[in-house]
Amino acid sequence: MGQREKSGRIKRAGRATGWVVALAMALTMGCDRTAEAPRRPPATHPTVASLVPSATDLIVGMGGADHLVAIGNYDHMQEALAGLPRAGDYQTIDWERLAAIRPDVMIVFQAPDRLPAGLREKASALGIRLINVRTETLADIHSETIKLGAAIDEPAKARAAVDRLKARLDAVSASVAGRPVVRTLLTLGDTAENVAGIGTFLDDVLKIAGGQNVVAATGWPAIDRESLLALDPDAVVVLLSGVPAHVEAEARRVWGVIPVAAVDQHRVSIINAWYATQSGFHVAELAETMAKALHPGISMATTARPTTLGAESAPTTTTLGAESGTTTRLAASTQPATPRAPAGKGSP
Repeated sequence: MGQREKSGRIKRAGRATGWVVALAMALTMGCDRTAEAPRRPPATHPTVASLVPSATDLIVGMGGADHLVAIGNYDHMQEALAGLPRAGDYQTIDWERLAAIRPDVMIVFQAPDRLPAGLREKASALGIRLINVRTETLADIHSETIKLGAAIDEPAKARAAVDRLKARLDAVSASVAGRPVVRTLLTLGDTAENVAGIGTFLDDVLKIAGGQNVVAATGWPAIDRESLLALDPDAVVVLLSGVPAHVEAEARRVWGVIPVAAVDQHRVSIINAWYATQSGFHVAELAETMAKALHPGISMATTARPTTLGAESAPTTTTLGAESGTTTRLAASTQPATPRAPAGKGSP
């Protein structure tokens, strides 16, 4: 997402068990812990344990990775995070590990009225200052970057990062200016049941990329087949968080047989990248990729390309046949697999 720690974090919907709680529960964590962790130079104070993947990404994006001493269970292991221990997530916190690390700051993602009992007390007992972030919208991403910069005493880096992010997003918006707005459905996962509504960072990114959300509901609703057919989107963007090939193949199979305009017009795109549902610094890459999916032929350098159901491929096929010559595959990260929470919302 997403995430890709949110209020109500993720609601269960249909059979999308692996995609319904909030991009933060589980594959396995063995990949990151079996190999000996590389040594890192001493961290810069104030030191930070970020249990929120989006916040971690924002800190890395502003150039503040040297402040990090621990990350969350569902953080993607970017190069800048190599060697950092995992210390928890939006459901559980490894207090024993934190007691050993003693970070100056710990970042969490909780609704103020749902802050777990005793969290503040335990953090205070260890001398850890809590920072609660909320990255629900694109505006939140900008403001929380500034907030995080202040927390790590790097305000100039934070402001510069926001300026860079806004510049890239402005470039995406300019690249699609004057083109018809595309009625688009944003789905999370491989089941076509969980979608991004208005008032979310994904909806904000979609607008920048030249799309209009066909879902009128706010937040992260689940929809049934009847509702999906009634929406009849002209384009569909399926967002997968760097999932294995067989999950991506299932998404292709599911969408290959749904009788909506997007399928008939071969305008179903799959974006499979670890940041695809995460409200972090990589929203610029997501916007670029989404814009290219919705508006083929625009001139813009991107770091990732969508997999598209091409015109030469029958809408009812279960895979995108390489022989059609119409697709370019957005590969999942080649880095070790990162534990993911099931998506139903964009990942924090």
